[in-house]
Amino acid sequence: MARRRHRINFLAALLLAVAGPAWAQTGDWIEVSRAGLRAAEEGRLHEAERSFRDALALSGEFAEDDPRHATSINNLAYILHAQGRYLAAEPHYLESLALREAALGKDHPDVAQSCNNLAELYRVLGRYDEADALHRRALDIRERQFGPDHPQVAQTLNNLGVLYAIQERFIEAESLYRRALEIRVASYGDDHLTVAETRNNLATLYYAQERYDEARPLYERALEVEREELGPDHPSLATTLSNLAELHRVEERLDQAIELHSQALAVREKALGLNHPETAQSLNNLAVARFINGDLEEAEQLYQRSIAIKEATLGREHPELALTLNNLAELYRMQRRFEEAERLFDRALAIDQKIVGPTHPSLALGLNNLALLNFDRGAYVEAEELLRQALTIEEQAYGPDDPKLITTLENYAAVLRELRRLEDADQVYDRAKALRAQL
Repeated sequence: MARRRHRINFLAALLLAVAGPAWAQTGDWIEVSRAGLRAAEEGRLHEAERSFRDALALSGEFAEDDPRHATSINNLAYILHAQGRYLAAEPHYLESLALREAALGKDHPDVAQSCNNLAELYRVLGRYDEADALHRRALDIRERQFGPDHPQVAQTLNNLGVLYAIQERFIEAESLYRRALEIRVASYGDDHLTVAETRNNLATLYYAQERYDEARPLYERALEVEREELGPDHPSLATTLSNLAELHRVEERLDQAIELHSQALAVREKALGLNHPETAQSLNNLAVARFINGDLEEAEQLYQRSIAIKEATLGREHPELALTLNNLAELYRMQRRFEEAERLFDRALAIDQKIVGPTHPSLALGLNNLALLNFDRGAYVEAEELLRQALTIEEQAYGPDDPKLITTLENYAAVLRELRRLEDADQVYDRAKALRAQL
């Protein structure tokens, strides 16, 4: 069977600042900066951008090594990042980091803040090695400056955990989350938003490992705190709504999944706008649930909206775009619209190969789905070659006895039967059956 891609959401904190020497904490700059901070915290991103641009203009009156100038640049980058304008944010983050290093030294906490924000941008852009190095630099600075149990250390641990979870480095991610959660509960108490953030992330890690019973109470507790602290219209609430919806979806409670994804989409459209990458993410996830529910026309429209937004905001070679291209291709395959499906599958696979290289296990999904397309139209030789590639990749990544191979093995056995290689088909199917017995 083919596999659709949904988008599960981790929460990672970006950092705003209203900084400067004590004598500078009055006047127009500080008031305008604080207004931007309040607007950003309340999800009023366009108002926040106006305030931060005004603050940056005011900071032009200060010396270049005045911390307020670098802070203004950081805050503008933050709000562009939050709006999904990633390529516009990067040069501002880099400028803020360089100014802080020059004025404050390479080990100052403000430098760690800039490293954190730039790392989060690179994570979203799929530049994982650069993100890892920056988060580790921030962690080193914060542990030396504040000690191992400080909330800022917990913030870096949480964000580094997100990076590792996305890369399926689950054991490392869980250890980081648990340490972050312990620090945050000790620092803030059990009902704080940062505690809810890490609970959401730990739940999402369990979801990815199919530990659904462990994930559910963590999501529900995080949602309870966020509703109480943020109200019904904050974009952070949409993240947890979407994640809980995905849990309902995989447990075949489609009505609940569709309802929660619809709520998340409405929140993001109102708070972030119709053309934000996170809005596109909600469109993709709602489309998956609609597709499974048999609402194919609506699912197609949702996927197409998601693709248009991602192309405009993330570019034509982003892994998030590949995710939705794959999903729309699968819809077309089910409708036997083979030519349209093949174009999208090929495009998604090319993006993934460029991002992660030719031997990454995530490529097995695209190879499987393209093989199934060939299977459906009777091109069994082409399907066999694609599945053999997928199986080789997965065996090298996971070993020959990992249950992650089951889908590819079952698909491969089906193709071998059509090619009348019955003995080979039986051997492959028996491998899949033995691995399934381990579950």
